[in-house]
Amino acid sequence: MISKGLIKFSGLTAILWLVASQCFAHEMRPAFAQLVETEEGASAEVRVSATLRQPLVPGFRPDLALDLGGCRLGAEIISQRQEGTLIQSWQEYCDQALSQSTLAIRNLYPGVSEVLVSITHLDGSVQRFVVRPDNPVVNLGEADSPLLPAYLELGIEHLLAGLDHVLFVIALMVLIKDRWRLIATVTAFTVAHSITLALSTFELLQISQSAVEALIALSLLFMAVEMLSKTPSITSNYPWAIAFGFGLVHGLGFAGVLREVGLPDDAALWALLLFNVGLEIGQLMVVAACLLLGFLIRYWRPKITVTPGVSLSNLLPAYFIGTISVWWLLQRLPILS
Repeated sequence: MISKGLIKFSGLTAILWLVASQCFAHEMRPAFAQLVETEEGASAEVRVSATLRQPLVPGFRPDLALDLGGCRLGAEIISQRQEGTLIQSWQEYCDQALSQSTLAIRNLYPGVSEVLVSITHLDGSVQRFVVRPDNPVVNLGEADSPLLPAYLELGIEHLLAGLDHVLFVIALMVLIKDRWRLIATVTAFTVAHSITLALSTFELLQISQSAVEALIALSLLFMAVEMLSKTPSITSNYPWAIAFGFGLVHGLGFAGVLREVGLPDDAALWALLLFNVGLEIGQLMVVAACLLLGFLIRYWRPKITVTPGVSLSNLLPAYFIGTISVWWLLQRLPILS
């Protein structure tokens, strides 16, 4: 058994840390650029079909632009908006192959962490790399920053920056005191969100993202009520079922960021797998941090009981998670927002 009150207080401590570091921060999102050399004309010009997906960040104008050396715009830019994303497509005509050109990223704005780039050359070979704000100009003949590991980093960052997902994991740790039951419960949550993440990413299951975000807020409200229960809660009695059910919902939330960024056409499965592995690494980091914090403070934490069966280490996380979940719910329900 995990020592009494260890997980509960560590969850509380982690919540306070998260509030200070994340409540007012925008989650950083990458942009995704895909360039395809489609034909070479009689004048030795190379035509390039370009697509750019950039995140829509509240308060900032999406001005991100690609500048290919030796190329000129050959067709009007077509723009469309999806939930959280601006998608632009156009044609460029270049005097030389892309492998002999440079790529510059212009007008990077807050909220864009990096640009994932995939280039398909005339011979069918594919080049993938990452362009970061500290080095926005890349010689395409020398680009060697691999793209696929960026999806692993994206998964880790998305889990840690997604306060709602983190709070759900912390709530599980507050409610479940037995170590092995906790491991099994977190595993059930992992399996469930992996299923809906894959189904949604490959468009086999489509639900409005605003509805999904509202359901995630409701899942947190449910967990807050569970923490206030004086009798064994539903989550305590059936932890795997609760974690699996809500994990299906959270997986749809995880899929939202992949829809915004997009996946490389020729390596979509690998990118999805690495993103999912990144989510699990981030989730384990949250669990490990909570356990470590609990270990550090268990020798001095007094047990404070407010009412029989309910301790302060349950009340504070419950009221915080409950309050913020109601606030998110009001923001995310279309009829209310």
